[in-house]
Amino acid sequence: MKRILSAAALLLFWAQIASANDTAQQADLVLHHGRIHTQDQTRSVVDAVALRGNLVVAVGSDATVDALIGPRTKVVDLGGRTVLPGLIDAHTHPAQSAQDLGKCSLGDEKMPVAAALAKIRACLEASPGNPKSWFEVVQVNPSGFEITASDLDTILPNRPMVLSGTDGHNVWVNHKAMSWIGVTSATKDPAGGRIDRDASGNPVGVFRDSAQRIVLDKMPKPSVAQEAQRLDKAFAEMRAVGLTSVQDAAADDHYMEIYKRLYDIHRLKMRVRASFHLADPDATPEALIAAAKAFRTRWAIDQDFLRADAVKIFADGVIEYPSQTAALLEPYLGPDGKPTDRLGPTYFPQDKLNRIVAGADAAGFTVHIHAIGDRAVRSALDAFAFARQQNGMRDNRDQIAHLQLVDPADYPRFKALGVIANFQLDWAMVDDYIASGTLPFIGAARAARLYPARSLRDTGAIIAGGSDWSVSSFDPFEAMERAVTRRIAKDKDALVPEQSLTLQDMVDAYTINAAFALRQEKTTGSLEPRKRGDLIILDQDIFAVDPYQLHATKVLATYLDGKEIYSRPGR
Repeated sequence: MKRILSAAALLLFWAQIASANDTAQQADLVLHHGRIHTQDQTRSVVDAVALRGNLVVAVGSDATVDALIGPRTKVVDLGGRTVLPGLIDAHTHPAQSAQDLGKCSLGDEKMPVAAALAKIRACLEASPGNPKSWFEVVQVNPSGFEITASDLDTILPNRPMVLSGTDGHNVWVNHKAMSWIGVTSATKDPAGGRIDRDASGNPVGVFRDSAQRIVLDKMPKPSVAQEAQRLDKAFAEMRAVGLTSVQDAAADDHYMEIYKRLYDIHRLKMRVRASFHLADPDATPEALIAAAKAFRTRWAIDQDFLRADAVKIFADGVIEYPSQTAALLEPYLGPDGKPTDRLGPTYFPQDKLNRIVAGADAAGFTVHIHAIGDRAVRSALDAFAFARQQNGMRDNRDQIAHLQLVDPADYPRFKALGVIANFQLDWAMVDDYIASGTLPFIGAARAARLYPARSLRDTGAIIAGGSDWSVSSFDPFEAMERAVTRRIAKDKDALVPEQSLTLQDMVDAYTINAAFALRQEKTTGSLEPRKRGDLIILDQDIFAVDPYQLHATKVLATYLDGKEIYSRPGR
């Protein structure tokens, strides 16, 4: 009897082991009966995907993946819906831009000064806030916008007021604000910036590029906890359009504290890679690189969710009139269509930029350079060429962002130097910025090569997608539509339509290419076994709809690390 019981116990033991093994092979989540764009090397489209924990364990046919379904598996019937990897914004400013939520906004609408003042008056009446605090106005379209402190004084003379341009390169203040921060005729223009002045040299309340810091750094700040709450709301909205990773394009310690606050309270439901802003043009290259190294070490919080291993450099400003701080190879045109003596500034001498880029490259940073004008783009490429001569090809995923104008001679240099073209193609349309702030001042020849995305793609450059939010919408599907159609709407003129990209190009730009730019392509950017479970479910097949309906795409669900972090109401 004892031997029989022992045999029965042994059989039970092995049955339990077999059951445990079967359970271990089961998926935690299976999505099947869909069109899943894996974004693998062959851009395979499959029926189903299985996840276990935070990893993809299988992709393929329904029959193959369904074999992993067990009693504990959550199964999602896609009903033919389209699935993409989680989308990645390779150039954005979440911590900074989130702070504008709830403020008086002009909505990036181009308007005359009188209309802007009327809208600001309405904001003040509806929500005046604390009368002892600064009154802030955001999303001001700077194209052709010429407002002064005296204009602002007409509606708010005794309280500091600041207006912020949507381009991130202009702020306007009233006289009370200038008095608060101590700006006088003796205040000098900082390197890389300009204070507009009247004929007598007195500041008129307009601060451009790095001069903005004179204002912004002295304004009262809310607590980090308050700022983190705003960022949490912004990230929720970003997840709702399918974003699961972002690259903050210009971070400092304060912005990192905001991210860290969310991380510490387990609310950072977004992968964040930050670029340390090398903001002091007067510092030596050695000092800048030392500061970047310390920043990287200080904010090496979590390799998967919060790190800071890139650096950001501004090579120039913006091209729109009246700022015209983008650096051009040939002069801007005047209102009469004739060349002026204005080329726009570059913010670093070439030798210094070379040494900064080479030093950052040698230290293992991704170097992320803002360059709008063709002279700034060439300067950036020259600096990368110098770094390659000094260090060799180091696979640091260096990139140039914006690229509004690029000289054709420089197109092939992107591939040759291993530089990623980080485009914000939501701008590739004939809007007010282009129609009235750009085209009249650059002439037909340069207008014919604005945002040369296809030319760079055709010469072998890797194209990454970004929004530059809050300069423009962070909705990737809006940018995809612009890049494909080059129009603001179907019945509007196209902006250099021969520079359009395919939809597949743009899906690549926001998935596997952006993951490559962020140095996380081994874990995200495609749906393949052993990669992270970042994916989104769409309400329409974006590859089958009219391209002019891409902006209408709705995300039904967003998954990060295998967990659903967004579900569309009523889904």
